[in-house]
Amino acid sequence: MTKNLDIIKDTRVDCYSVIVQFTVGDYLNMVQKAFHNRKGGLEGQRDTLKTRTAIRIRKRMEKDIALGAVLPPIVIGAIVSTKELTTIETIEDKDEFLQFVYQIPPDNISIIDGMQRTTALNDAFNKALKDNYEIATRKIRIEFWIASQINSLTYRMLVLNTGQVPWNLRRQIETVFQVIIKEIQQKYPDIEIITINDEGRRTKPGQFHANNVIELFLVFGARTEKINLPERLADEFTKLDFIESTSNENFTNIFYEVMSYLCKFDNAFDRAEYCQIPNTEEYFNFKQGKDLFSSQPVCIGFVTAIASATLGRPGNEYTPEKQNQKWQDIKTNADKLLEKLGSFNSNQMQEFLCFDTLNEVVSKKITKSNEREFFRGAFKVLIDENFEVENMNPCWSY
Repeated sequence: MTKNLDIIKDTRVDCYSVIVQFTVGDYLNMVQKAFHNRKGGLEGQRDTLKTRTAIRIRKRMEKDIALGAVLPPIVIGAIVSTKELTTIETIEDKDEFLQFVYQIPPDNISIIDGMQRTTALNDAFNKALKDNYEIATRKIRIEFWIASQINSLTYRMLVLNTGQVPWNLRRQIETVFQVIIKEIQQKYPDIEIITINDEGRRTKPGQFHANNVIELFLVFGARTEKINLPERLADEFTKLDFIESTSNENFTNIFYEVMSYLCKFDNAFDRAEYCQIPNTEEYFNFKQGKDLFSSQPVCIGFVTAIASATLGRPGNEYTPEKQNQKWQDIKTNADKLLEKLGSFNSNQMQEFLCFDTLNEVVSKKITKSNEREFFRGAFKVLIDENFEVENMNPCWSY
């Protein structure tokens, strides 16, 4: 333990837990800097309190803070470079650690556990300024989780929150999602993510809405297309399946690569010319190559089929070594098909996609309740055939 610091290395996921005392004023200043560029600032990050009980608890917390109550430590997640991570154990005191923290890019900092406490501190701080009393210099404890990979942070976050019932999986992922978006766009510039605050619509292949990417991340980790995002997840098996997936240190990188292949096929299929397909419901009416992955159920089917083939079925996970090898095999096979598609003209691409078959099948057999399952099965056929198909008919007709 260094002076004024408590540092422990988590060797399971290669990250550091650092507990340090902040003044209320310094902490709020750090948090506001971290979130001021995001819509709504600190308020925009808060899970809205709607129930009367929740509001009463928060008001009680504000009054307790004013009276000098000590809150449980707030947990902050931070992503740094591998080189910076190795320097943490050399930090000797609080001042040096604070300098280290203040140099972390704001987009790489997330409040993992303690948003309501932070909001209550902020409200109490503003009330103290108005009523002319002092809380800015009071001490609070902050625990930092510092990692060089978002996967390490995600795993620790999920393990921390598994005891919460009900458990809002989406809310937990959203706390670190800014970093996930940033890493995807840095690694794969061809992928354009339309942010949650941007009301723009997809106009070309390779564009995906941030909300949809969150969902793809969740179904990839849970290895199931049956995740109801608007609702809170209380299914213990889903939580454990997701945690098992993130225990592979390469999990997040595999997901990023899956997104890149989704983008590659999206762009390849865009060369299919427009074709008239009569007598189908508009919702299922695929006419152009760009139509396919503009459908979120199709994207979910693609991602979950790969997740199951790569990571193993829920409850029967492959070892990390086997997962990495499975994914390498899928990439090799997918690359061969992409190379073949690269030589197709628009007519050949239209013939390959077989949209007449797809629209006939979905108009007769598929409903909103089973469309995700259908597309997962379709892409499972493609994977099982090692991507060696003359066209997509076997996939749509399975």
